[in-house]
Amino acid sequence: MTEFDPELQEILKKKASSLKKDASFFNEVNQNGVTHVDDSNIDRIVQSSPLPVLVDFSADAWCKPCQVMAPIYEELSREYTNKVVFLKINTDHNPQASGRYRIFSVPTFIMFKSGNRLAQRAGAAPKVKFKAWIEEIISSGA
Repeated sequence: MTEFDPELQEILKKKASSLKKDASFFNEVNQNGVTHVDDSNIDRIVQSSPLPVLVDFSADAWCKPCQVMAPIYEELSREYTNKVVFLKINTDHNPQASGRYRIFSVPTFIMFKSGNRLAQRAGAAPKVKFKAWIEEIISSGA
């Protein structure tokens, strides 16, 4: 094997480590749909994602606007495969995450990038409006 200079070897080690981390992350989330999360893993996924993360805080069992948004959210998750990670968390069963993220109404949608909150909206919306909101955030390059 050819010897590389030490600086190049260090760069290669860091890149390999980053690729392993990304592979581990993508094995944990569904890249062609919605990943259901809970109190135990939401923070780790939001903070470690190399892609923007959109989280749906909802209570589909009793919340009519949540029920309206569920199929729209699912459709958009497939449209944004490999562009945005779509997470969903049930606020009734995960009060710790709901408290940490200060969720006061459902559905609430929060977009994160590199663990930072970029935007938030609450309530139901037509697919066209919801998609425009996502596009606005992504295109802002935040």
